[in-house]
Amino acid sequence: MPSKRMFTKRLGALVATGLGVSRPIGALTSEPPPAGTLAVNGAGDTGAAAGSSAKHSPPQQLHSAVANGVYKPAAVTSRGVDTVVTARFDPSLVTMTGVPQRVAAPIRELLSRYDSISLDRLQQVAGGTVLTTDGPEGCGVVVGDIDAQTLRRELAHDADLIQEPATKAGFTRFKSKRATTALGVRADEIVIGHATSISSAVAHRDAGISGRDAGHSRTDTDYGPLPARLRGDATVCVDLGTETREYLRRTLSDAPEALRTAVDAAAAVGVACSVTQDGSKHTESLSATPATSQHGTADTPTTTFRYGAVADPKRLDRETAEAIARAAREGESPFTDATVSRHGRTVIIETAADGDIFAPHAELTGVTVGDVESLSDS
Repeated sequence: MPSKRMFTKRLGALVATGLGVSRPIGALTSEPPPAGTLAVNGAGDTGAAAGSSAKHSPPQQLHSAVANGVYKPAAVTSRGVDTVVTARFDPSLVTMTGVPQRVAAPIRELLSRYDSISLDRLQQVAGGTVLTTDGPEGCGVVVGDIDAQTLRRELAHDADLIQEPATKAGFTRFKSKRATTALGVRADEIVIGHATSISSAVAHRDAGISGRDAGHSRTDTDYGPLPARLRGDATVCVDLGTETREYLRRTLSDAPEALRTAVDAAAAVGVACSVTQDGSKHTESLSATPATSQHGTADTPTTTFRYGAVADPKRLDRETAEAIARAAREGESPFTDATVSRHGRTVIIETAADGDIFAPHAELTGVTVGDVESLSDS
């Protein structure tokens, strides 16, 4: 059973490294913000930028609530909620950038276990998770060219799963015998609920399918303008709670003072990553002076990052943000031309990483991500 300590450790690595998540591909889950901005077909989403790594457009007819941005994990749980995370990303990024070893292993295990799932045919992963008093709970969706008939047959013969007797909104449902996860499968979509108990995982999965919830207390999540300003091939937004903030303070004890100040002051933080194969700049640069990065080749794609924080300008002023940008530029594994812009209470830092995209993040934050491995279906 995942502990709160392990969840906050993963969250710290996720925010610090952009793509450095330490959970299987189907478990990268987070709550869509208002108006479905981080839904698979989110409001205001312009799709992948020109020259980006995205190879597909998601199917136009999506059926689950989590794919359409109306699933609210904080409304499903009856437990106290500390932190809410939202995310969406294009799975093709893992073949472009590589991933830390601890992430590569469970992805390979998933791909080898089910013949009907191919990394090359997955198009989007999105969802929501909350850190409760008992541990993480939430639901995610994997969207792509999925052979649902074959997958249902594989799942029905999986000794670790139980098929539930009825469908829900066209989804065939399964629950795990050993793990606290529950699945829903239909054409082009796999919905995955996870929690600290199987009954809660089933509740999150069903809410992720239908959008219905139990009407529990904390249903509002405030990311401010971050979802709109941090669009990219991968986007993560975090509504920070007390326990997670305290953990990040401890994790960043040796990080630059400006970065620790930003975490302490921010109500919400986020990161977006955009990858281009041909070295062309991202078409949606938000800075007055856009960050420029290395010229990408077939072996070294260009990776642009945007980091955002929503905070009181008196606590997170421009000087603090510029100090973070300087620390990013001057490290042993430096970012390229980090720039700062302010939009009301929101500060955006835009930059690019040369070579290994994980190394400069690890150096700046003190988070260990391990060796990076390439990943593909072959």
